[in-house]
Amino acid sequence: MGKSLDEILKELNKGRLDEDKFKLASDEPEDHFVTKVVSSGSPYIDYKISQEYGSGGVPLGRFILYVGGEGSGKTSMALIVAGIIQRATGKVAVIFDGEATIDESYFTRFKVDKKLLIHYKGNNLEEMLNSCEALSKSDEVGCIIVDSLPIFYSTVVEQKFAEDNTIGIEAKKFNARMPIIYGNCNRRQIPLIALNYYKLDPGAMGKDPRKLSRGEWQRYFSSLTLEFTKGDLIMVDNELVGHKLRVRIKKSKLDSYDGKDPFEVDFFYDRGFDAVSDYVTILIEEDFIKRGGAWYTLPNGDKMQGKEAVIEFFRSNEEYLLE
Repeated sequence: MGKSLDEILKELNKGRLDEDKFKLASDEPEDHFVTKVVSSGSPYIDYKISQEYGSGGVPLGRFILYVGGEGSGKTSMALIVAGIIQRATGKVAVIFDGEATIDESYFTRFKVDKKLLIHYKGNNLEEMLNSCEALSKSDEVGCIIVDSLPIFYSTVVEQKFAEDNTIGIEAKKFNARMPIIYGNCNRRQIPLIALNYYKLDPGAMGKDPRKLSRGEWQRYFSSLTLEFTKGDLIMVDNELVGHKLRVRIKKSKLDSYDGKDPFEVDFFYDRGFDAVSDYVTILIEEDFIKRGGAWYTLPNGDKMQGKEAVIEFFRSNEEYLLE
């Protein structure tokens, strides 16, 4: 005679933490199957994600991929999210800084609390994966950031063992370990944010020549992929203050890398995104603010020339903006 389901579950769950136990769906909390999100830091990017992804923001407990060239804003975007999660949850942000480019100014500008931060410099792949797996089991961790995937090298490659085939060894190790790490993060609502960039495949033969370093697993693991390109510079009084950030939203699983039309948002070096500017752009796109050439008409009938005038008006009248 076979065992009862209760007996099997007790055996499976022996020694497991509560969040790691096998349960009937009816025994899970009501919000267990609801995808929770935090802001990306930009109300406009959240707004665009909500149109394409279904939830406006960065999903908790999922694998998020930021792809872009040098200086496009990947690290800044990840740190902005880390600060938001710290403030919302009181949990620790973990950053594996393989590029060793993050300094004090980043924490100040993007409001990252160093008391709730583990910032590890180093680019050994095995050490990073072991540490990442250990930290993914902690309920006190709020997010994990890997900056960036191609920087981490295997000990095998570093030591250049002649008898070992080192081709693709890092991709294989990521493939083997990331399912475990991602599973831990998913059960604990820890967003796992990885940064990457494209390399060109000369043998693409008419297909998209851009390939992601460190394996195709990223395409299928990602619940949200944001692709960044640095656009025009933003100058104020002849001073460089930021750049236009061109963003393309891509999805995972069934809609893997289904690129949507890119859009632009202003990115400022001293603070990240400007919420008022973002909200004005949303109101214009939703036709609450009517646009006719260079003129903009507010819901109360007031007319203003130029988008910057509208932004400055709402900056001085935030109560009206909230309304």
